[in-house]
Amino acid sequence: MGLLVGLQIIFWFVGGLVMTVIPLDLVRGEVNMAEGKKASMPAADLSALLAKIDTENLDDVSVREVAGTMVVQLSRAEGADQIYNGTTGELLSPIGTEVAEKVALSDFRYRTDVDMNAEIAVVSSKLLTEEPGDFRRALPVWQILLDDPDGTRIYVSPDTGQVLARRNDYWRVFDFFWMLHIMDYEDREDFNNPLLIITTLTATLFVLTGVILLYFRFWPRRKRR
Repeated sequence: MGLLVGLQIIFWFVGGLVMTVIPLDLVRGEVNMAEGKKASMPAADLSALLAKIDTENLDDVSVREVAGTMVVQLSRAEGADQIYNGTTGELLSPIGTEVAEKVALSDFRYRTDVDMNAEIAVVSSKLLTEEPGDFRRALPVWQILLDDPDGTRIYVSPDTGQVLARRNDYWRVFDFFWMLHIMDYEDREDFNNPLLIITTLTATLFVLTGVILLYFRFWPRRKRR
């Protein structure tokens, strides 16, 4: 049991070291994230556009840009959010491969330590219906793999055209050691799982009993008597 606990303690230290050495903004892909463009629409134009659209059970309305096109996003009490062309009112959800790739490319820019003149390209585009391992949210989702040095994968919502997550090789290394660190080997999210609690209590017990044994081992025998 001591060897097992000691092995987990090594995982905790190594995992902590890895998670402190790798910058968090690099893990999250924020260093390769382009600045978003703010979009707005006159209130009169928005009202005229909403008159063409079914607004039943409407909760929220927002205006933004998707792949260079002004869109209006509608959030309803039930069902997935949808986007409409900001000029014609045409329903754009779900978006196709071409739009998803444009969204991913417009979201990406090379970080400052890489040749900024290098052109980025799409390696593959997949509409995923099963969890890929590095994206643990609602499906389906577009996975756009880019050919940058970090092995970036950008996940785009087919309903709204929003970037839901950015993943890269640094994230995968970080996620592996995070799994070992919190001992959640499936979802990698539960920081309060019973296995971690039991192991932590056992490790604490081993440390305390070790301190007591050291006392009896090294304290002079005359003083002990």
